[in-house]
Amino acid sequence: MNAAIKLHRVAHGLTSTRGLRWLGTLVYWANKLSTSSDIDPRASIARDVFVPHATGVVIGCTAEIGARTVIMPGVVIGSRDRNNAPGRRHATVGADVVLGAGAKILGPVVIGDGARIGANAVVLSDVAPSTTVVGIPARAVPPRGVVRD
Repeated sequence: MNAAIKLHRVAHGLTSTRGLRWLGTLVYWANKLSTSSDIDPRASIARDVFVPHATGVVIGCTAEIGARTVIMPGVVIGSRDRNNAPGRRHATVGADVVLGAGAKILGPVVIGDGARIGANAVVLSDVAPSTTVVGIPARAVPPRGVVRD
């Protein structure tokens, strides 16, 4: 676990469970300035998420990230809602997911367990489990060994 995730855990704990929002916000800003990442303290991130280089990573407040997910540099888990309406605005990412460098996951989409999001892909709709998606907007690609007609 790297520094960005460790500091997020501290900020999340202070903001969510102990009611020390001001101190959680202070830790959030220290994290933002020291790691060049913007991980909202209200985001729900599983214990064993791996972020090898946190530079440019942005994770919104209602995002949920499952266990053993790998988040590469420049990944954005953001919202498409301009009005900050209540409710889910960010993605739910399953377990064992790989988010490639520069990938953008926008809106309240669901990324299934074991999915792979290609580098610089823009995900605007749900991704089925164990599916690889690439492109702008992201589209599923056939598994290896399957010939497309």
